[in-house]
This record gives sequence, structure tokens and C-alpha cells, in this order.
Amino acid sequence: MAVLDADFCTDLTPAEGGDNLWSPPIVAPACGPLDWASLLEEAEARIEEERGRARVAELRREELRRSERDACTRVRSLERQLKTCRFKLKLAVTKTASRAMKALERRVEYQDDEIADLRITLRRSHEHQEQVEGRYQDEINWLKQDIDRGRSRIAKVYREGERVAESLRKQFDRRLAAAQRLVEAREGTIAWLRERNVRLRAAVVRATELIASLRKKNPELRAEVRDLKDENAALVSRVEKLELDLDKLRSTRSVLSKTLYGSRSERQKKPGTGRGQQRGGVGHGRTQHPGLKKKKEPRDPPEDARVCPRCGKPYAANGERCTTLFEIDVEAYESTIVRSRWRRSCDCPSSPREVTAPPVTRLFETTPYGIRVWTCMLYERFVCCRPLHRVAAWLADMRLAISPGTLADSIKRFVPLFEPLAEAILAHQNEAALRHGDETSWRVQAYREKGRSSSAWLWTSVSPDAVYYHIDPSRSAEVAMKLFGSTQGIVVLVCDRFRSAYRKLARELAGKVILQWCWAHQRRSFIDCAAGRVRLRRWCQRWIERIAKIYRLNDARLEHYEAAHPLERQSPTFDVAHAGLKKAVDELFAAAEVELAGLTDRARRAKPLRSLLNHREGLCVFVDKPFVPMDNNRGELSLRFAVIGRRLSFGSDSEKGAGFTATMYSVAGTLAINGIDVRRWLREWLTACAQSGGKSPEDLSPWLPWSMSEERRRELTASG
Repeated sequence: MAVLDADFCTDLTPAEGGDNLWSPPIVAPACGPLDWASLLEEAEARIEEERGRARVAELRREELRRSERDACTRVRSLERQLKTCRFKLKLAVTKTASRAMKALERRVEYQDDEIADLRITLRRSHEHQEQVEGRYQDEINWLKQDIDRGRSRIAKVYREGERVAESLRKQFDRRLAAAQRLVEAREGTIAWLRERNVRLRAAVVRATELIASLRKKNPELRAEVRDLKDENAALVSRVEKLELDLDKLRSTRSVLSKTLYGSRSERQKKPGTGRGQQRGGVGHGRTQHPGLKKKKEPRDPPEDARVCPRCGKPYAANGERCTTLFEIDVEAYESTIVRSRWRRSCDCPSSPREVTAPPVTRLFETTPYGIRVWTCMLYERFVCCRPLHRVAAWLADMRLAISPGTLADSIKRFVPLFEPLAEAILAHQNEAALRHGDETSWRVQAYREKGRSSSAWLWTSVSPDAVYYHIDPSRSAEVAMKLFGSTQGIVVLVCDRFRSAYRKLARELAGKVILQWCWAHQRRSFIDCAAGRVRLRRWCQRWIERIAKIYRLNDARLEHYEAAHPLERQSPTFDVAHAGLKKAVDELFAAAEVELAGLTDRARRAKPLRSLLNHREGLCVFVDKPFVPMDNNRGELSLRFAVIGRRLSFGSDSEKGAGFTATMYSVAGTLAINGIDVRRWLREWLTACAQSGGKSPEDLSPWLPWSMSEERRRELTASG
């Protein structure tokens, strides 16, 4: 019970007696004798009132004493906790510093050894080079030229990008098998025809000899000889035609195999020394796992084995033998949260009647599943690209049976939680100066209910630190305007030159979008032109080598490029490489003009050359803007992840599901580009949404890679 200080105030004053005791004032009546009985009752009433106030004061004093004892106990507990935390902090700092020092020492030793080896190798190389150059300079020059010619001859054809799906590969296999069977059949036919030709030639010789002896005797033999000669000539021409067809089929098989399975090297570089650990190289040792929780499992021998079987005396402890193993134990469990209730034992009306721990934070109030379950579901579905029925089977393997229908119905609840993140990613991309654009096919089964095809398109927009996906039934410029139309400044868009949507986008934005066409697609045009044609093989290889030279010169230029300075303020080494690149580009287009001028309009070689010259402006943007890549490989690689998910799940069932799939691909892809652990980020994001009442937090800056603090980035980057 709370007692106010005003309760102790009174208007009573002590009497003027010598013992300082209070006595009620005696007021003499104006007339008549004093009423001592009434005065006594009044004094007793005042005394009872003062006793009540004294009891109230005693209760308050006891309450203050209890509060003081509780405060002292709390202070001592906090002091002990502070002492423990300081000790743990000191111990952790000491261990971390020790590990870092040891790692640095090992790294310094490794680098010193490597530098020493490199110096020895360099000295030996210089000595050997001086000896060889002094004695065999002419032979070295001839060998270098021969090696260059050999490299150009053995350079493999660039494999087609991500547009080649598994169905096309199967089709190519069938075509190759059919071509092989046809080749075998043709080879058998040719062998039979050759054998028959030999027999016919022998017969012709015999017939000629017979004709010479019987020319005057039988005129009819002359006509028969003429028929045999005509048949022989027809057979010879047929053999030549079949041999030519056989060469074409072999060439087609080789070109298709290289196109499908060849190495992806626009630069035509020679492969390195090989993969894996090389002989004589310094290894990195066993991989360390400092973030794993450590668990000690004592294992003792049986009690009967710790007793001497002869005399019966027990064995004495003699240290330990430790063996380290890495194990994984994944299993679902049912967590029962027990919240104790505490009832008030006093009569104070200002205090709550009962106190208990706060309720458990749930993402969705009507479901019994915790945040970790939803995190695993989203991670397996949109990061590991598992279909929902496989996710349900995986959860069932962990003893948590959830039907695929339940998982599918829960998708719509996540849409408002992740849509603000996708919008923030697109808004951030609109501020970038470089973006990649591409698209691939997708399926939305709900479109069939509207009487149309289920075909749709998955668009992608890639910037240096973000990726954004969008699924739309159209492939027109309107979709491109949704993705790239809100750019705030001038942006360079790297894309495929065959898409008219990007051309219309550049026209409508009037200078805000600069198109850089992909050189890999231009290179592919020459390969497609020469496919199955033996006579165009060398011509195609010459143009591939010219494009490879442009790639190599651009790579050499970028080694000296400083992005912080403009093109006019680069180093002299960069200026020399830049001039060499411009010269090579001009020579390539000049060669194309000269060669196209000597061809007819219907010539097969004219089509790739005409395309090269028509797209010259878009192909040369990277020359004056070194930060722009030559090809759209980054945009096509961003679609590989989505294509895997499309093949495993056959697309999407509904439009909302397709939209949420694009949203989750955008979030997961952006986090992966920035090196953030997607699983940990999802767990913390869903926890924050649950604490916000099932809604996304209003402040998204701590959750976006480009606006979060470095400390938070380190927390989310660590694996967990």
C-alpha cells in the first residue's frame, strides 16, 4: 500500500505542558460550564486517527525496506554478471588475437617461400632465355609462328549460351546419331560402289581387249561398250557426289558437337596447367571451421576392462586421447513454451494482478509452425530450387509432415512481406550506370484457364550489386519499360541485338539508355553461318580469331584502368593499350566492309558481315566506356539459376505464384551477389516481420546490402 507524505501532515500542535505531550486545546466556552465528556470523546477520536496514520507509516517503512533489499540483491547480481562478461571478453579477445597472429605468421612464411621459389624460377628462366635467344633466335621465331598457327587451328568453337536447353541437346544427339547411321550406311555404299567400280574397270579393260579383237567381227559390241562406258562414268560421278556428301556430314557432326560441348572461350586462350593440386605446389592444409559449435563426448572403457584380470587392482587414469570429427544432425522437434504465471499477493490496486513472460513471437498466428520452419521452406524452395512436393518430402524426412497444399497456400501470406524488398531493389538499380538485360521462357499454368497458352517470359535486370526478375506474359517493349524506364540518369544497357524491345526502349527514352550489343552473339552468327559447310570453316575461324583478339586487347587494357579517373586522365600504359584496341576494332570493321563489297546480296557469308556493320555503333560502346563489358554473359548467367528452377518445377501454377517466385529470386540473387548468407538473412527477416505484427519493417535500410552497416554485414555474411 502506498502512503502519501501528506498523510503525516496535521494541524495538531503540542500543548504548552512541560512533558512535550500533546493534549487537545481547551477552549473556554463563552458561557456556562465545560462539557468534559464531549471533550474526552473528541480526544479519543483524534488518538484513534493518529494510530491509524502510524500503522500506515509502519507499512510504508516495511515496503521501502523490502525494496532496498531487492535493489541490493540486483546490484550484486549485476556486478557478478559484469565481472563474468569482462572475463569472457578478455578471454575471447586474447584467443582471437592469438589465432589471427598465428594465421598471419603462417601466411607470411608461405609468401616468403613462394617469393623465394619465384625468384629462383625467374632467374633460371632469364638464364635459359638468354642462352636460347643467343643460339637459336631464328628457330625460336619460327616455332613461335608455328605455335600461333597451331593455336589458331586447335581453338575450340564457343559453346552456345544458356538459350540451349536440354531439349535442344537431345535433338542434337538424335541428329548426330542419325547422321552417324547415315554416314555408316553411306560408307558401306561407297565401299560397295568402289568394289563394283574396280570390277567394272576390270570388265572394261577386258571388254576393250575383246572389242579390239572383235571390232570387225561384231558391230553390236561397240554399242555395248558405249553403254558400259556411260554406266562407268555415271558410277564415278555418283561416288564423287557421295564422298562430298560424306565430308559435309562429317563436318556437320563436328560443328554441332563443338557448338554443343565446346569450351566457352571468346578470347581463344590456351588452357592452363590443369585443375587441382599441382605437384610441388604448397597446399592450404585442412579447411578450418572456427564457427562450428564444439561438443565434447567422453567415452570410457567398460568397468571390467579397467581392472587387471590377474590381480584385480584397478587401472589408474593416464590422460586422454582426443579425436576430432565433424558431424551433422538435422531433425525437426516440437517446442513447448512454458510460461509461468505469478499472482499478486498484496492489496495494492496500482499493481497488475498477474505477471507472466511475453507470448511467443509467431509469423502467422493461425499456424503452429515456427520461424525456422518457414525459413527452411523458403530456402529450399527458392534458393535450392526444390518443388513444393519435394520440400514437403524433405520436411517429412525430418519427421515434420506438412502437405504440399499447405505449403502452397502459405505462399500468398509471404507476398506482402517481400514485395517492399523487390521494389527497393528495382529502385536501387534505377540509380546504376550499368545494367544487363535478358529474358527466357517461363510457364504459368493459370493462363490456360483464360483460353491462351501457358507461355510467359522471365525478364532479368542485373546491376553490379543487385539482380531483379520479372515474369510477364509479354515480350514487348512495355515490359522493358517497366524494368528500365525509371532510370534516373544515363545508363548503359548490355543486351542481345536481336530484341527489338530494347531498340524501342532506347528510342522512347531519347538518350537516357545507351545500348551495348553483345559480342558473344555476334561471334555466334559466324559460327552458325559456317555450320555444316566445309568451305566456310577457315573463313569462320579467321573471324573468330579477330574477335578473340579484341577480347584479349580489352582485357589487357582493363588491367591498367582506374575507375576513379575519367578516360582522359588514365595512365600512359592504359593510353597505349587503349590506342591498340581502337586500332584493332577499326581494322575489324574495315575488313568486314572490304569483304562484304565483294559478295552478292544472297551470299551466305554476307548475312553475318552485314549484321556486324549494321550494329557497329552498339558494338563499340565499350571502347570509350571501359567499365562496360563486351558481352552479356553476366545477364545470361543470372538466368541459369532461374532456368534450373523452371525445369524442376515446370514453371508456376498461378499469376501470384509467378510474381512471388520472381520476387524471391530477386531477393536471393541480390543477397548472393553481395556474399550474404541467405538462410541467416531469411531467419532474421522473418523474425523482424513477426515482431512487427506480421508485416515487413518500415525501415528497410538494415536489410539491404548497400545500406546496412559493416558490422551487420559481417554478422549476416558469416555462415550459420
